[in-house]
Amino acid sequence: MKKHGFILLLAALLLLCACQPTPEYSIVVGKDQSAMIEKAETGASYDAKPSETTDNGVDWAARLGTPARYETSLVSAGGKLTVEVNAPIELPDVELPVVKIEPYLFSDEDAHRYVAALLGDDPQCVDDPWDESLRTKKSYEKEILQCKDALEHWNEYGSIVYDNYETRGAFEQHLKELTQKSANAPERPETHAPIYEWQKWNVWTADGKQETEDSYMTILTVNADLSQSRLDISRSSEYGRCDVRYNRDAYDSFPLTVDQRIWQNELSIGEQDARNTAETVLNKMGLDHLVFAFAKPTRIYMGDVARDGNSYRACWVLVFMPAVNGAQATYTVQTRTEPSDYAREWETELCMVWVDEQGVAGLNYRNPCAIREVTVPAATLLPFEKIKEIFEKMVLIVDNNADPGGYEMRYRITSIRLGLVSIPEQYGEGGLLVPAWDFMGVRESADIAKYTTDETYSFLTINAIDGSIIVRG
Repeated sequence: MKKHGFILLLAALLLLCACQPTPEYSIVVGKDQSAMIEKAETGASYDAKPSETTDNGVDWAARLGTPARYETSLVSAGGKLTVEVNAPIELPDVELPVVKIEPYLFSDEDAHRYVAALLGDDPQCVDDPWDESLRTKKSYEKEILQCKDALEHWNEYGSIVYDNYETRGAFEQHLKELTQKSANAPERPETHAPIYEWQKWNVWTADGKQETEDSYMTILTVNADLSQSRLDISRSSEYGRCDVRYNRDAYDSFPLTVDQRIWQNELSIGEQDARNTAETVLNKMGLDHLVFAFAKPTRIYMGDVARDGNSYRACWVLVFMPAVNGAQATYTVQTRTEPSDYAREWETELCMVWVDEQGVAGLNYRNPCAIREVTVPAATLLPFEKIKEIFEKMVLIVDNNADPGGYEMRYRITSIRLGLVSIPEQYGEGGLLVPAWDFMGVRESADIAKYTTDETYSFLTINAIDGSIIVRG
């Protein structure tokens, strides 16, 4: 709430300084979602009726008066923030609905399906995935090689990768202990078929350990080549804590956000092959409501420390987002909306898949939702001229830290997209998918390090129905 209060105060001050009228549109999302839904259901004043389509689907450009590109240059009231827009406008070719969604709790059937899709039809599992004595010698050997590399380059990057060790001597002792464990580790521990048993999460309170209703299932396999794979399935009645995490190498670590640095493809497989591999696995998991949204070549660094010489693995990272009746949620690096005094913080449903030449190396599916109701199958949207008016006012106000900070900042808007966005339900436990505009690009400043976003950072998200600002986290 402090952030919203700051934005509202800053908005008022900047508008007064610029001698501009107070904006007629709230910068807080969904102050009255009932009114928004009524507006979405109202008959459109489009030149073309909402039901009319072309051979290629819905013609949103004709309906909304949207040009192929939008170009403008804006400067904030304080003169420190410049916004340069030179971007194509990307439009869907289907009707955009308003959809009520609710958190989805994984079932036993889901767990069976995820195991088969990610671990194979006959995975061989150890009794206790938390028992280090059931780690194979091969799994230790990889970690030992990484530790030796870090020790050899301790001053360059090793001490940063393993920053939980205060001294080189402490890390050398850790490596010695790993080597001893490896010497005593089994080549292949005893295994069996998966046991589908949910474990309860525990929390510690003033009264001691307490069981919760939340549960998880962890499966650690031993593969034919004596490597180990890991699958974690968590489920909770509290939204935002249900997820699936898979590591082909059990002791790998994959970031929960896309690395925004620019990397060249270092693999022999291209984007389409990586996408085909990921989609095959998602179909086996039964996640056919998720559709491809974004892909880029990336690197997986130990400790997420990208330093010259530091060993890494090349991958493709692919993002899949929910779609309803062909209408897709837009992917941005901001995967949540901020909480307010009328709605909780809300996390976006998505799935990230890392693919290399051997197949799926990692997967993270989080915040699953189910459709409760398609409230408005074909929403009425504001004309683009009105959206542009709102954008030109509010992009200079929302999250403008340059003017109060006294440093120069430039936004370069390189992509404008109309799609669905997930927001919390007003005073409820569920959420809504609503049509929205995202103005995405990169941020540059001579005073701070260049921030590269691959056109997935939204500088402003505008509800396409009522023009309110959706505050992405």
